[in-house]
This record gives sequence, C-alpha cells and structure tokens, in this order.
Amino acid sequence: MVNQEILDDLQLVRDIIDTSDVSVVAAKNGQVLSKKKGEGIKPFLEIIGELGDNIHGSIIGDRILGKASSLLCRYSKVRAVYSPQATKTAIAFLIIDGIPSQIDQLIPFIKNRDGSGLCIFEKMLENISSPEEAYKLLKGKVMKKS
Repeated sequence: MVNQEILDDLQLVRDIIDTSDVSVVAAKNGQVLSKKKGEGIKPFLEIIGELGDNIHGSIIGDRILGKASSLLCRYSKVRAVYSPQATKTAIAFLIIDGIPSQIDQLIPFIKNRDGSGLCIFEKMLENISSPEEAYKLLKGKVMKKS
C-alpha cells in the first residue's frame, strides 16, 4: 500500500534523478541512503553491496529501469521505484512482488551502448525470473571487472 511516507520518498528520489547526473539513488524515511553514478547496472549493484540489508524497505530511483533493475529491486525488497524511463517487462516484474512504481515514459527496450540492439544485461537475463539468480549472475559478471 502506498502511503504519504512512500510518496514523499518517491518525490525525493525523483528530484535527485531529475536534477543531477546520478544513475541510482536509494532513500528511506526522508533520508538519502546512497546515490551513485555510472553506466549500466553497476551503480545499483554498488548500492546493494554498500547498504546490505539496510536497502530493504527503501525507495529506489533509477534513471533507466529494465528487467535487470527490476529484479534487483525485488532482490533488495524495496518498497517503491521511480524511473524516468522503463520497459513494460520491468514494470511487470515489479508488479509480481507488489512493488509500486512511478514511471514517466514507457520504452520498448533498453539499448546497448552503441544503440545497435538489446542491452547486454537484459540479454543476459532473458530466461531468468529469479531475483536471487539475477543478482548472483549480474554481480559475478559486473563486479569482477572492477
């Protein structure tokens, strides 16, 4: 259920995403827990690693919400999500766990860096629907490059 506290935190993360170059932000109870900038899914994975279980119950703002981000939201047990752009698939995966979302624009899919096709993370998770499996796969692939 969406209450005023959730709406206030959604506005907080929206303001941060809309007025800065931050890629992902996590907030809870009117406080920013963490914000990161960077490309792809790495900033979200960094926030999960940094916050651990403290991310549970937070509100996430993500600049572009695809299936990978949605599965990470479910994995992190967040309360709600804001994104300027999201895919239908991403929203569907949030709905599965009853996670409310505010989205400004629906996009058909997330493009890869050169714009020639599907984002590599979306492609990697094509046949995966488990948040835990998605987290392990993404963390193993992305964080080992660091």
